[in-house]
Amino acid sequence: MARLLLIGIVALGLAACSQNEVGKKVITEQCIAEGETVEVCECFAKASDEKLDKELFDIVVLGAQGEDGETEKMMEELSPPQKARFSAAVREVISTCGAEGYLAAS
Repeated sequence: MARLLLIGIVALGLAACSQNEVGKKVITEQCIAEGETVEVCECFAKASDEKLDKELFDIVVLGAQGEDGETEKMMEELSPPQKARFSAAVREVISTCGAEGYLAAS
């Protein structure tokens, strides 16, 4: 029984990883399409995945998909502490990756 539980936990972990991999790919591809270098875009996607929790990361992915209305709605629904965490994390990602041009153009 314990083995079955462990397998279930591992499967859930892999599913979560694969969802973030899809999100990172979306972010990277859109960033490249908007004229940034592959290196900056891959860094931006990876750092966003590492620095943001699932809910905040999903907002970035939606934005990369061009879902501006839904992105704005989700941002408005965040609590003040979540908004502060999001802003701080995004500033850190931008600084780390040199992605200022990508976000300014978006």
